[in-house]
Amino acid sequence: MIEELKKYNEFYYQNCSHGDEVPSCIFKFEDRNTKLILTAPHSTRSFINKQERFADLYTGAITEYVGKNTNTSTIIRQKYTPYKALISDFIGNNNLQEHYFLDIHGFEKDIAYDVCLGIGEMDKDSYPYLQEIVQTIQSFDLRVAINHENYMGLRGLTGRYQRTYNKPNVIQMEMRRHLRDLYNNPENVQKITIPMLMKITDLYRL
Repeated sequence: MIEELKKYNEFYYQNCSHGDEVPSCIFKFEDRNTKLILTAPHSTRSFINKQERFADLYTGAITEYVGKNTNTSTIIRQKYTPYKALISDFIGNNNLQEHYFLDIHGFEKDIAYDVCLGIGEMDKDSYPYLQEIVQTIQSFDLRVAINHENYMGLRGLTGRYQRTYNKPNVIQMEMRRHLRDLYNNPENVQKITIPMLMKITDLYRL
């Protein structure tokens, strides 16, 4: 598993996390006809608010691996561009807005949680699968927060989707680095992160 993840990561990490600069498509969409789509909008560097934003390292490789091994659709940024290119626009332009989205990110802040789930401005009781996702995360002895003040998703896909479609279909999932680092914490990735995400994708098939 780890060697396969590292192979995927080479693609997103090339050119100092700029991703593959050759393809014309900024986002790579693997359509596996599932109601859930896993997204990784910062698997390479991006350009937001008139400046570069560093990549959320390893999120592209993890998302690609989980998607392929659970037969779940994925949208992953594969290219850096020196201008703003939003995954929310890609979703709208491809008429994918009726799907559910688990939007995978990484955080570095020193807070008291391992995973933060951002649901924007909507009430948690309106979110399908949210409680089951929380229970799944906790079953791996991880500390989880819903709408931590730094990770509500208001400026990301979650917020933009809610403002456009007014539906609780997107959850922003922020993971601490020790759950993503293929090189320094491979055991965590193999025994916690990947199984956890696979169980979460199963929830959307019920």
